Amino acid sequence: MKISLRQLGYIVAASRQGSISGAAQQLNISTSSILAAIDAFEQEFGIQVFVRQRSKGLTTTASGQRAIARTIQLLDETDAYSEEMRGSDSQLCGELRVGAFTSISPSIAPQVIRELRVAHPELTVHLTEGDIVSIQHSLRDGSVDLLLTYDAGLWPEFSAETLATAPPHAVLAKTDPLAQKPVVSLHDLTDYPLLLLNLPQSRNYVLSLFDRAGVTPGPIQRLESFEMTRSAAAAGLGVAILNIRPPNDTTYGGLSVACRPIAETGDSPNIIFATRSGATISRRAKAFSECCRQFFGTPAAEALFVRRTG
Repeated sequence: MKISLRQLGYIVAASRQGSISGAAQQLNISTSSILAAIDAFEQEFGIQVFVRQRSKGLTTTASGQRAIARTIQLLDETDAYSEEMRGSDSQLCGELRVGAFTSISPSIAPQVIRELRVAHPELTVHLTEGDIVSIQHSLRDGSVDLLLTYDAGLWPEFSAETLATAPPHAVLAKTDPLAQKPVVSLHDLTDYPLLLLNLPQSRNYVLSLFDRAGVTPGPIQRLESFEMTRSAAAAGLGVAILNIRPPNDTTYGGLSVACRPIAETGDSPNIIFATRSGATISRRAKAFSECCRQFFGTPAAEALFVRRTG
């Protein structure tokens, strides 16, 4: 193969950025180097990777998407090989890029990263938050090395390890009479506005709970962030259904919520560690996964979930 590993990295960057100039700027190299890498790749393998449009930049073709996915896998394997040759006892350094589902990330990722930095102080972790769709695109195109997310809506091209099960719970104002009940039924919520976290998989999951129970929810108010959903519930604007309970029930607005388990849970989503299937993950990713496992064995992790007792 005449094309170099460095040039393969240029091609992945071009696909990720959607433009030659964007890739060149990211890598701090000339646009001619990116163009040369693309030309060399397409000539080497006889496929068109990109369609070049002056006003729209680069569009990756269907065959190009397959080639990029395999190229990312090859670069992953090369990275893992280099680490192995340096020896398992060598200090981890460099960068790890983690994609995290936005509603669970603040309660989990910082504590996992803290323990990882204690063990490997020269390792830098970059965290990218997003909804389940956006972070999976980031894993597919190589922008991140792994995901910390729910398994609901995970694409079959990724491998996953379950870390914990996250049952749903009702979130309402601490002063609401319904907060006196130890367990809340979905039937109890029909007279409340439903504060719906408006993320692709989140909204579908919550509505499916009502559908399976044969219950019609109250008027739906869509909200765009996890904390806004909690704050609206604390203000008595309705009830929310979430799967993670932050350590503090006081919201940004200074009011408090009550979190109660739901009688009709159905199938609860799992929190997972996900990687590209078939790829050899790096020692950095393995170290992160081990810190995740350790975290989910602690009382602090268990306190994130509202479970029925008895």
